Amino acid sequence: MRIEALKYRTNNLDIIIFVDFDVLSGEHTKRWSIAEIAYKKLLVNKYNFLSDTYCDDDEYYQMAPEERDLYILKKQMEFAGEDRLREALTAAWNKIKPDADKILGLK
Repeated sequence: MRIEALKYRTNNLDIIIFVDFDVLSGEHTKRWSIAEIAYKKLLVNKYNFLSDTYCDDDEYYQMAPEERDLYILKKQMEFAGEDRLREALTAAWNKIKPDADKILGLK
């Protein structure tokens, strides 16, 4: 499930951080990840994606999958910063966390 977790504005950019939440049913494991970062200049209508900047790099395709994941995370941290990525993960969790009272019919 892809969640539009966090929208914010810097001096000259509008930024959206998307978070993926995957449940692998066979193992019943849950995985959270920063899926993508979209950005655009303030007076422009079209968003660009951070992944477009590193997916064009030939070295990227020569990396092992684990190396790619670390490379992507490094680029995301350089662009948005660790605090914003943490904020996006928390915001994504808050958007999907279950409301126990509602589920149990107490609301």
